[in-house]
Amino acid sequence: MTTTKQKLLTADELLRLPRGEGKRYELIRGVLIEKMPTGDPHGDSVTRASNLIFTYAEDKDYGVVRTGEPGYRLERGPDTVRAPDVAWIAPGRIPQGTQGYPELAPDLAVEVKSPSNSDPEMAAKAQMWLCYGSQVALVLDPATVTVRIYRPNTEPVTLGEDDVLDLGDLLPGFSTPVWRLFRRQQPPPPP
Repeated sequence: MTTTKQKLLTADELLRLPRGEGKRYELIRGVLIEKMPTGDPHGDSVTRASNLIFTYAEDKDYGVVRTGEPGYRLERGPDTVRAPDVAWIAPGRIPQGTQGYPELAPDLAVEVKSPSNSDPEMAAKAQMWLCYGSQVALVLDPATVTVRIYRPNTEPVTLGEDDVLDLGDLLPGFSTPVWRLFRRQQPPPPP
């Protein structure tokens, strides 16, 4: 019996792949993984989360925000490049002049659950970010209007739409009502 070994790609090869027809990829230990395009409400929550965090970072001149599924090289030989929906990186962590995929995990990784994602899959993604060095991973769920906060060595905490998301020492002074991650206006109070 003959077996063929799959060719493993490097992060540099991933960078050079043609990006036609809305295709997006990640690299997991050298294996190319195609990601499906997302729709709404996923895209709306990504935009809202990135805008809130970006406004904070710009106003405080504190760290950098990346959106549009920026890639981060997390392993070499074989290479792993993963891409959160939104990332925040503390000041000075990305060396000036960096080209391609920074070799780090973002301090804050935000993932938005799509209808095709399961809860265990999203929990595994959040834990993956923590294992590679992220300080906080957030999982936003538009279907339930909740945010699940993951931190190293602690149980996740789930916040509902009426709660306030506060990231403590990671983003000092940042807080937002959870509902703002999902829609423009606060829901009316029950009768």
